[in-house]
Amino acid sequence: MVSRSGSWPISRDSLDWRTDVSHVHPIGRRPVLRWTSVAGVLALASASLSAAPAPGPKRVFAHYMVCFATYGEGVENYKREIREAQAAGIDGFALNCGAWHNEPHYPRRTAQIYQAAQELDSGFKLFFSVDLGNVDFILDMVRTYARHPAQFLHGGRVVVSTFAASGVPWKEKVFAPLKAEGIGVFFVPYFYPEPATELPSYDVVVKHHRKWADVVDGMFYFGAAGLPAQLAASNAAYTKALREAGKLSMASYTPVYWGHKQPGKRYYESAGGEGTELQWKSIIESQPEWVEIVTWNDFGEASYVCPIADFQKTLSFLEPPPRHSHAGYLELSRHFIEWYKAGKPPAVKQEGLFFFYRTHPKDVVVAGDKPVEARAGAIEDVLYVTTLTRAAAELRVTTGGTAAAPIPVAPGLQHHRVPFKPGPQRFELWRGGKAVAAADGAPVEAQPKYYNFIPASGFAFAR
Repeated sequence: MVSRSGSWPISRDSLDWRTDVSHVHPIGRRPVLRWTSVAGVLALASASLSAAPAPGPKRVFAHYMVCFATYGEGVENYKREIREAQAAGIDGFALNCGAWHNEPHYPRRTAQIYQAAQELDSGFKLFFSVDLGNVDFILDMVRTYARHPAQFLHGGRVVVSTFAASGVPWKEKVFAPLKAEGIGVFFVPYFYPEPATELPSYDVVVKHHRKWADVVDGMFYFGAAGLPAQLAASNAAYTKALREAGKLSMASYTPVYWGHKQPGKRYYESAGGEGTELQWKSIIESQPEWVEIVTWNDFGEASYVCPIADFQKTLSFLEPPPRHSHAGYLELSRHFIEWYKAGKPPAVKQEGLFFFYRTHPKDVVVAGDKPVEARAGAIEDVLYVTTLTRAAAELRVTTGGTAAAPIPVAPGLQHHRVPFKPGPQRFELWRGGKAVAAADGAPVEAQPKYYNFIPASGFAFAR
């Protein structure tokens, strides 16, 4: 995600990731860092429980890019998104605004989103994730919605977060005038540490918090660019450091990340449901007070979980490559969100399968398009399939017109990998001699028009 303001220089495009993110490796070279075991990450996460988690309900939000009107502008379209998010257990949107009155669609869309939440009256809450440096704009944003019924409050104060924006004089120019008007702010920003790093360690977070301790009420880790194990480790580091400091921690979950507009088109392999489980289980273990899904609808960096499928209808302006549905990430996350909030594994209410995969071979050469040179993780030409069942079943996958060998499925959550072949993809869950769940995925192309590391995903629940 890119900061729009000129008040501070840091954005994901301007960050010197070539030295900071040392695990990204050029194509054809052995990756420096491979998968870390789930057990290893959970051991790190458990260290964050050295102090008891703060009491109160666990909250899950999603980072919403106001610059993208997912289904088009209009209150009814925003109601649709709120319903989709709430059905998955998401409690609200963090509204990322990279501009305000200088780009009128920002305040116009924000007003429609707040109106949609108010009219639904379903308890869905909203707060700003400030991504600009203009103090007058920030004050107007907070003042306008401080007393709105859909505004998220914590301890009676207006919750405000950020993406970067560390150059703003928050205490003197924002909090002080708002306090004089009777508006208290509960501040949970994401600021880059100094020196800037996207994958901070515990020691870095401790130092980082110390710098901002008299400004923040909590801190957010916007952890998009990294392998799942790395993101989980930095989440755990934030939770541990902030809990020890007596501050609130807002962790993050990212389904996948591909900075296809960045130098080298850096890509991080998340291995479908495997990376989703690793991140969520680390969050469940460390128990941060809040979680923010990164993101709901950032179509620029592939990290979206919103279940839109028809991109041409409302987002035809997006530059290639084509986007695919990420509904599988959202539906699988529903299981872990319930687990995180309840503090115990939920019963399997709906049996089903979830699938994730790239839609062309990893080593394909596309003439006329810049290659994906900065790749991290073990990248394979496979279909990642996750099954969630109450009883034993059988997974059947047909890839490129060829039926793969049936895979026995044990009860519970299971992950499977099936090498893919170009052509149509079909996924079926069988029991008792018949298919109980089935879905077709996007075809795999032998020779695509563009490099496309945005995964296709989907799901099917048992009938």
